[in-house]
Amino acid sequence: EIVNIMIYYTALRGAFQRKKMYNRLMKAHKTHWLICAALVAALALIAQFSSCASDASSKGTEVVLDPAYYTDLFTYDNADTLLGRGINLGNYFEAPKTASHPLSEGEWTGGRKAQASDFTIMAQAGFKTVRIPVRWSDHADKTAPYTINPAFLARVQEVIQQARTAGLVVVLNVHHYEQMMNNPSSALAGHKERLSAIWDQLSQEFPISAYGRDELIFELLNEPNGTVGYDDWNNIIENLTTIIWSQHSATQTGRRIMVGTANWGGVPGLKRLQLPSACTKDNTIITVHYYEPFQFTHQGAEWTSGAKAWIGTTWTGKDEEKTPLLSLLDSIVEWNAQSNRGFEIFMGEFGVYTKHARADHQKAWTAFIAREAERRKMSWAYWEYSSGFGAWNPETGTWREQLFDALIPREDRPN
Repeated sequence: EIVNIMIYYTALRGAFQRKKMYNRLMKAHKTHWLICAALVAALALIAQFSSCASDASSKGTEVVLDPAYYTDLFTYDNADTLLGRGINLGNYFEAPKTASHPLSEGEWTGGRKAQASDFTIMAQAGFKTVRIPVRWSDHADKTAPYTINPAFLARVQEVIQQARTAGLVVVLNVHHYEQMMNNPSSALAGHKERLSAIWDQLSQEFPISAYGRDELIFELLNEPNGTVGYDDWNNIIENLTTIIWSQHSATQTGRRIMVGTANWGGVPGLKRLQLPSACTKDNTIITVHYYEPFQFTHQGAEWTSGAKAWIGTTWTGKDEEKTPLLSLLDSIVEWNAQSNRGFEIFMGEFGVYTKHARADHQKAWTAFIAREAERRKMSWAYWEYSSGFGAWNPETGTWREQLFDALIPREDRPN
């Protein structure tokens, strides 16, 4: 009897414990679903808040530029100017000389070197001109007679010939002469002498009989700045024109030159530019660079102090964004309309650093600047072909659509 009672008690106790556990499980299960429901509700609220925040943050960043800017809005003809629509072969020959790249080429392009096919690509896309920036100062001796490295000179000549074979007009310059700009003013006289020696040699190596006046343009110096002030630059222009046109009259008579402005080549520098009387609209092209607003075009640029803070700067084509840019362009026209001017104006550089700018904003700004320059009968060269601002993607072998559509309207592309 006692055994039966014990068996019954054990069974009853087990049943009670199972029920207790069941109740606990059911309570936990209910709590679990309540938590899940709360989480779902919270996530929905977060998503709704994020969507609202996103809408708020994106409000006003939609491109409002008239889509007509992506067309040949002002019926621009490449034949209206000598240089027409162009592009810069940027970063190929203006990098510093290094042990791994003694001829500079490849140092800033991931090892890529210019090929004849690059110039064919440019020409077939509808570009008329290629500007070739060259850091001659890294390849010329530091003491008189400042001889240019023959191997470097030969390579530049080879590339110029490739461009000419493709049917492109070439602008050749002295680029990134940083020692001249950054050394103390006490060293400026020596750098002027060295720059004169560089152009003396280039005048010998590129005679007009072999490189026609409409085929090769000499750009005297890119973006004078720093130690080279306005008066210094005006003096340098006079010296260099004398070397090219007078001292080399036998080989350079009729050579077209290109002259920029002091203080980084900007438009305001036109007011301080003084040209020698030998410069006329028949032999001189005036060039300006256009990167306004700078905080948009150079946002995140590693070589520009403070540019990291500009990341996220927008340009959508609103009236308040366009107005100051139009005023700056109009000031070029006003300057050029004065007596004894009437030069071809070449916007030798303009562009947006691709790494951080929104593609649609980059496209809008680029198209706006290109078309408005064309409205004013200017020629231009986008900065640049295939690097940080590049319109051509060398990895895919295609043009970057947002830039190509902005630069060369579809109706103007060769078949």
